[in-house]
Amino acid sequence: MKKAFLLLGLVVVLLFGAVYGWYAWRQQRLHTQLLAAANPAVTVSAVKVKTRSIAGELTAVGEVVPQQGAALGPQVGGVIQKLYFHSGQTVSKGQLLLALDPGALPGQLQAAQAHAQLASVDYRRAQKVYAIHGISTAALDKAQYDAEAAQGEVSALQESLADTQLRAPFSGVLSLRTVNTGEFIHAGTAVVHLENLQHLYVDFTVPQRDAQTLHKAAPVQVDIHDGEVVRHYGASVQAISSHVNADNRALSVRALLQAEPGLKPGMFVRVVLEKEAPKAALLIPTVAVSFNTYGDFVYVLSPGPDHRLIAREQKVLTGTQQGQDTVIRSGLKVGDTVVTAGQVKLHSGDSVQINNAVHL
Repeated sequence: MKKAFLLLGLVVVLLFGAVYGWYAWRQQRLHTQLLAAANPAVTVSAVKVKTRSIAGELTAVGEVVPQQGAALGPQVGGVIQKLYFHSGQTVSKGQLLLALDPGALPGQLQAAQAHAQLASVDYRRAQKVYAIHGISTAALDKAQYDAEAAQGEVSALQESLADTQLRAPFSGVLSLRTVNTGEFIHAGTAVVHLENLQHLYVDFTVPQRDAQTLHKAAPVQVDIHDGEVVRHYGASVQAISSHVNADNRALSVRALLQAEPGLKPGMFVRVVLEKEAPKAALLIPTVAVSFNTYGDFVYVLSPGPDHRLIAREQKVLTGTQQGQDTVIRSGLKVGDTVVTAGQVKLHSGDSVQINNAVHL
């Protein structure tokens, strides 16, 4: 009988223990669910840190310039009598582009030419008379002077008349004209731009600290945006300035473009020069880096309880940018998972879930 009561007591104790354990487990589960509901996992996108072989690069902003280029305008003012060109025309050196109303210059030139002819005849006659000792040496000298002075006046008027015409100083392509027939223009007013597009160059500057890395014939990559596409052009350094600019301590460089279709003088381009041999570097998308005055950082994901991922801040030391990626000099290692989108919702210690299929 006594053994039966002991057995019954043991069963009752075990039953109460089981009930209490089940209740405690249920309470713990409920508490975990409440905590999860209060702190739901943040959805982010993420990538793993990778390595890539990159070369040390020097980037600069350059401008496309032509082999020859000039803003053309007449040397004298006047009314435009006739235009001999149209916008975008290809012209040859010496081709007439514009003529101003010459006014009285043609008549003055005709009179000067007649006077010069008469002075020349008088001089030849004086030479014949001098040969038979009919006039003095002084009279012969005066006749020679009068002939030369008359010819000088003709030459001056011819130059003045030529100044009323505008001719192409070199072969090239004209831009849009900015004047019309009958319009009065002042001396030096630009009426059209002329560009020699036989060769195009890129002018840019580099800091003096990088001057030692430059040399003639060094390869240069020139990038320019064409809508949503970035086009790449090859070039080579043709000339390096012999002195450093005292205002900005930069060195001027000119590179000759090897492929020119699509480029126009005046365009701004991105210039990339290789400074050193390629080497392996850690790279992550630039959008993953939170740039801060007190130090740059990223969110690194690591396993947490209940198989969740926990985001934690990690300070990093960044290097140069390579396209859409940034070089990480310290703070990360290969294989680390970093958040690339959704950081604005994160705090260090938050649980996260990765969804790279959604643009956040």
